[in-house]
Amino acid sequence: MYEEITKGSLPPMQTVANRGSNTVNSQTRGIALFAVLLFALAGLISGFAVGAFIHPKTPSTTGNSGSNTKPPVVQNTQTPVSSTTIQPTRLGYPVINKADYFENANGSTLYTLSAYAVDTSKDAGHGKPIHISGITCRLWLTKDGNVNANIPPDRLRSVNTLQEPFPKEASDALNFSSDTSQVQSTNSDGRATWKYTLPSSLHSGNYYLVVLMDWSGVHYNWSWIKITIKQED
Repeated sequence: MYEEITKGSLPPMQTVANRGSNTVNSQTRGIALFAVLLFALAGLISGFAVGAFIHPKTPSTTGNSGSNTKPPVVQNTQTPVSSTTIQPTRLGYPVINKADYFENANGSTLYTLSAYAVDTSKDAGHGKPIHISGITCRLWLTKDGNVNANIPPDRLRSVNTLQEPFPKEASDALNFSSDTSQVQSTNSDGRATWKYTLPSSLHSGNYYLVVLMDWSGVHYNWSWIKITIKQED
């Protein structure tokens, strides 16, 4: 009887005990796996929360571009322009290269006188041409041959006074054309040109056309030519 019990199937109690042990292990593993998943999920959620909390904010701009990205600033580098100021130099006698030595006081004949600035060298019998604009020039007529004595040096130190008549200047003797001014500046070639007529009221005789050049009131010089004016009958 004892052998049959030993060699037969396991007692009911032992079978129940073995099954119960397997059930507990499965549940424990399930709970442990679930806990790990919960822990991992909690860590993932926590990571998102922390990342969103510390992530830097992108600055925004106000405008109509519809973009929050600030456009890059374009730098326009300009090359500085150097301005060179030409200092006044000593002037030689103005060279009168175009003039009429016999003129009629009829109020209609148009005459032209042209002169240009030179320095004080004597390489060409007179100074070398000065090709510079901005030298103030004045043309006037006088009957007095002592021209040097009739030019006041104090007036020449300020170009603003050159509009006023000079001593012994024949008043209203030169009627300048509309495109000519009695006081003007040289062009880029250092040249000045006058166009004028002589009024019929001007008496016949010998006169002197005087050209004055004044460079900023620092250096100045003048020259003249003798002309004969005839009043028409």
